[in-house]
Amino acid sequence: MNGITKSLDEMNLQERVDLMAAVADVLQAAAEEAEEEGDALAATNSLFLACNLRGCSSDLGANGLKAAELLLEQGITFIHLLNGRRKSNTSVH
Repeated sequence: MNGITKSLDEMNLQERVDLMAAVADVLQAAAEEAEEEGDALAATNSLFLACNLRGCSSDLGANGLKAAELLLEQGITFIHLLNGRRKSNTSVH
């Protein structure tokens, strides 16, 4: 990465769509991993967030930006929490 960060408002439409797709892909992968680990709740939450992000990406005009921003924030936070939980579980075992 080149170190330049942009807010969602500063991104063009393609950048917004790409960001949301990337986060949705990671959430879907996290859902599959959680399902393999037997964590049905984490799998369901990850999958729902991924689906909501994909659905929201079709309306990224001025009115949809706030919803997209909130979903991205929730998705990224959820991924971070899952990764933190996995790290603590592996360090215990």
